[in-house]
Amino acid sequence: MKKMIAVSVVTLIALLGVASASAEEFTLRVSQHHSSSSALVNTVTKPYAEFIEKQSGGRIKVETFPDGVLHGPRDGFKAILTDITDVAPAYPVYVPNSFHLTHGLYLPGAFSSIYTAIRVAQELYPKYLKDEYEAMGVELAFIGGSAPYDLLTTKKVESLADLRGMKIRGAGSLVNRMVEGFGATPVTIQAPEMYTAFQQGVIDGVMVPAESILTFRVQEIAKYYVPLDLGRAGLPFALSRKFYTGLPDDLKKVIVEGVNYGSLLYADFVEKGTKAALDALRENGVDFVKLTDEDRKKLRGEMQPVYDDFVKKHTDAGYPAKEFLAEMQKLSDKYGDMSREEFIKLNKEHPVNGLLPGM
Repeated sequence: MKKMIAVSVVTLIALLGVASASAEEFTLRVSQHHSSSSALVNTVTKPYAEFIEKQSGGRIKVETFPDGVLHGPRDGFKAILTDITDVAPAYPVYVPNSFHLTHGLYLPGAFSSIYTAIRVAQELYPKYLKDEYEAMGVELAFIGGSAPYDLLTTKKVESLADLRGMKIRGAGSLVNRMVEGFGATPVTIQAPEMYTAFQQGVIDGVMVPAESILTFRVQEIAKYYVPLDLGRAGLPFALSRKFYTGLPDDLKKVIVEGVNYGSLLYADFVEKGTKAALDALRENGVDFVKLTDEDRKKLRGEMQPVYDDFVKKHTDAGYPAKEFLAEMQKLSDKYGDMSREEFIKLNKEHPVNGLLPGM
């Protein structure tokens, strides 16, 4: 009898331990440098936080820190590694030498839609890209990206030849190289200073993804809009490995669900922001330049050496760049101009496994 009582007590203690573990609450800190009034915070960060809290049944409490109160735009990785935050923008462009094949996602003309760009990145991540993020000491929170970089100018543009001699605010090495290919001069200007430089004529034009046009208010200054599609910016959010590994399995599944949901939110932000920006350009009387077939051919010609250099550089460094690029282009062709509905359906019916450890 005593033995049965002892066993029952042990069993009860074990059950209480399980119940206690399942009831444990966690706090997830989500930070970014964007303004609390920005569309990115209000249509991506906050809905992502609400999703995580709801899906976890309130067991994960999410605290959001916008306005750069925890770290600057370049310090996302560092802030996660030093336990300042748990989820933050972690842009490969700010630590370019730490990433390799990941840069292939941002090559010019690679994807027809932001939904395609994100789905392809998801599929390539476990095989080609995961090691690059894990080497930084972080995991993937969700994938974000921009619309293609296009050109806004104050000087009249009727063809690519008109760009010769212009001073253009660039957008990183790949875009800057193509700007130089048109005979223009890329100028490095920090984002907060872009409006004033454009307004005062320090620069003749700016390269910017469409969804950021309203953020920087450059539609107020520009007179010509030239769709060039010079690549997209990679804007993923990273996740603290310490936070993730400390979760029970059921809550880890919530974070995995958050990868798809956060990525969808970011794609929606880009789509809506692009439409709003183009509408604003029209309302401000900005001329939309339609390039000739000859200019389009020249544009594609400028893109090819960028692809060739990507393959050579990373192959020489020991990475399977050729295979990566072939698979990326195959998937891009397969999904084409993927819509939001197609993206949701595909992720529901054929979710990508291996985006986070153990899942």
